[in-house]
Amino acid sequence: MVAGGVYIWPETVLRDAGWDAPWSVLISIGCALGLVYLSASWPPLAPGETEFGRMRTVWGPWRWPLFGAMLALYVPLDSVLMALFSHMLHQIFYPLTPRWIFMASIVAMVGWLASAPLSHIARNIQWWFPLIIGSFFLLAVMALTHFHEGVALMPAAHLRLWPIARGTVATWYLWMQGEVIVTVGGHVRGASWRQVRRWAVGAIAFQAVVVLIIYALVVGTLGPTISSTLEWPVIYIFSNLTVQTLFISRPSFFIIVAWVVALVLYLTIHLFVLSVNLQDGFQASEGYRWGVVWGLSLVEWILAQWWTTPLLATDVVIHLIDPVALALTVSTTILAPLILGVRRGNCLPRVARALGGRNSR
Repeated sequence: MVAGGVYIWPETVLRDAGWDAPWSVLISIGCALGLVYLSASWPPLAPGETEFGRMRTVWGPWRWPLFGAMLALYVPLDSVLMALFSHMLHQIFYPLTPRWIFMASIVAMVGWLASAPLSHIARNIQWWFPLIIGSFFLLAVMALTHFHEGVALMPAAHLRLWPIARGTVATWYLWMQGEVIVTVGGHVRGASWRQVRRWAVGAIAFQAVVVLIIYALVVGTLGPTISSTLEWPVIYIFSNLTVQTLFISRPSFFIIVAWVVALVLYLTIHLFVLSVNLQDGFQASEGYRWGVVWGLSLVEWILAQWWTTPLLATDVVIHLIDPVALALTVSTTILAPLILGVRRGNCLPRVARALGGRNSR
């Protein structure tokens, strides 16, 4: 998720929380860890191969409007990230190339990959992840030479609840991925849900480290005032790195390639998960899933044309998608294990056993 969210991170949290931004970042990380822990705890109590299949046990006929709300959030979010990515490439690196070419290329790659089986997608992620994260850490270490605003990382002495709350909400787009765990967790060979939950929490913790590094690097290099007004703070830092001792003088080339691949893989796994759930919901064939993938890809491409400026795309995420997504995620993730426990007649012991990890697939 950081691959796409980085284009507006951490400008969004600084703009809404100001000097209280560190508290908002830490609270959002804690919420993400807790919700992911819960989201990987209730699936053992509900039969099914996908999230939609398990939602049938939990929500009954209400599963359709809930899944529809999820679809209405994730498709616009993915289109916004695609639009932000194309804006960044067009404005900073390739001003003579029309934006639609970037978006069309992404849609083609994402549609092709998302139509493949899960094993094919997993192998691609397994291959590219070390290269992506290695490129990021390489440039982050190089950028530390410009770090000189360490005091700016300290939070305000007096807590202000409303700015902290606004900043927490403005950060939520970084953590919108819980349905991936519920859908694909059951397909991990030879692993119990306790192991899946441990891996999922570990993945979110690792993502939190990346988020904190980016925040510290941007604020410690540019200061909170400039960071909150600069349109592409991370891109600005990485694209201005120069090295005089290597044959590649502008190492930002590495991070551009890494972000392209990471964004494509992120959009791919989202489309795959949405299409698999719809296929399960309609009990349809693999050909139906292929049509859903390309249909949703086309919808995302059309929506991406609407976000004509980076400011408009950012406002859609922060002021529309984030609040609704946070409310939906918190309510459904907390209620799901409680509803399952009540329906099975012994709520607290069953929920405690699920959270303790003694239930497996």
